[in-house]
Amino acid sequence: MSDTKDPVAVTQHEHSLVDNDYQTKKSVSDRLSLFFASIALLSDGYQALIISSVESCLSKIYGSSIVTSTLTTRISNALLIGDIVGMLGFGLIIDRLGRKFGIVLCTAIVCLGIVLATASSGTSPTGLIWMLIIARGITGCGVGGEYPCASVSAGEAAEESGRSRGFWLIISGNFIIDCGFLIAAIVPVILLAICGEGGLEVVWRLSLGLGLLLPVNVLYFRLKMLNSNAYQKEAMTRKVPYLLIMKHYWPKLLVTGGIWFLYDFITYSFGIFSDTILALAVPGNSLMQTFQWNIVLNVFYPFGALAGAFLVDRFGRKYLMSGSFIIQATLGIIIGALATQIVSIFPLFVILYGLFLFFGECGGGNITITLAAEMYPTAIRGTMFGLSAALGKAGAAIGTQVFKPILAALTERSGDAIKAQGYVFIIGASIALIAAALTYFFVPDLSQQSLTALDDEFRQLLTDNGYDVTQLGIIHSTQHTEELAADTKR
Repeated sequence: MSDTKDPVAVTQHEHSLVDNDYQTKKSVSDRLSLFFASIALLSDGYQALIISSVESCLSKIYGSSIVTSTLTTRISNALLIGDIVGMLGFGLIIDRLGRKFGIVLCTAIVCLGIVLATASSGTSPTGLIWMLIIARGITGCGVGGEYPCASVSAGEAAEESGRSRGFWLIISGNFIIDCGFLIAAIVPVILLAICGEGGLEVVWRLSLGLGLLLPVNVLYFRLKMLNSNAYQKEAMTRKVPYLLIMKHYWPKLLVTGGIWFLYDFITYSFGIFSDTILALAVPGNSLMQTFQWNIVLNVFYPFGALAGAFLVDRFGRKYLMSGSFIIQATLGIIIGALATQIVSIFPLFVILYGLFLFFGECGGGNITITLAAEMYPTAIRGTMFGLSAALGKAGAAIGTQVFKPILAALTERSGDAIKAQGYVFIIGASIALIAAALTYFFVPDLSQQSLTALDDEFRQLLTDNGYDVTQLGIIHSTQHTEELAADTKR
């Protein structure tokens, strides 16, 4: 009886061990993707909202003659413009170079931007503010890149692990961002209580600097992630037919990007300037009181997102988003029409304003991210998600740019800041109604659609137009096995 082992059987056994090891690593990677890929989106919510408190501190320190409305708008928009650059750039990067590469690079850029913003200085207060603006732009490139990187990775991980895609896209996306909003409202209150109004310099610098803890703490776990199986199979890393892609997918882009534009125009305008709105409603409030009321408002954000996560599969994407927009519009009209009466009962004003934000998150905030991650095939999902998110941030940038001038013009015309604020709410409500109509008529229900079906459709489109689909994917079977065997030996 020969002791010689069958080389074929040995090879098959080794491949089986390698595959089992890979599946174990992939299962861990899916869980890491759902948790740690999205945790860093806390940075986006935190960095977006914390600037409102920073601006309030800078205005108290240097006065309105230096910290003008023009400069504060530029500070707010710096992050949004950086967001747009990051969304577009990293959408392309994660499709061409991989999900993991994009996620790690995002983290590094976010950390750099936060450090520079915290250390902002200059030979004059204006110089300091301009350094802050530039640093916020760098931070924005990183946090903007988190949108396609984290959401696309989380959606693919949920699909491959058999979890509810809609639920996890919301939990790992909008809900996490909204938790960042809430943390950004709480941190300045704690710092102000410790330092007092005499230590506002420390308050605003630490408010920015503490945001560094979020991306730094997830960097190690992000280094352990793997690209999704879908990406490894469907990636288009060369000879990308962008003209064909845009020609075929521009109607979808108008839906995912257009509705996101309208949503962010409303939400970021009302969210970023919440301190301004509260200060107008009760001008006698101290800085601490304004910050405290801001916490109450921001509690509504994550609860709205959480409610939407549990309702998305029950009602479907289309009906949840259109219905939420209609409720939000109704609340906006009520607040706007009765502003002078409601503000006299300030807690009622805060509750109605909070519900206005709640329903914005329940529908629009949740589903804009979900749709952008579900309506495109794997090969171009990052690129199209990035384009959709960039259109949304363009709405946010435009909204924040025009919000204060509109409010100032209406105040001057009416002679009453509260009435002017009411008119702004009515404007927001009108935009929400337009978004509801677009959602109802143009958003498909993707609850039961597999992402694999989108990949098959895309492959057919490429084949029909003469593209060699054998170029898709980053690892072929033999190479895949050899690399996995090497990893296993290490």
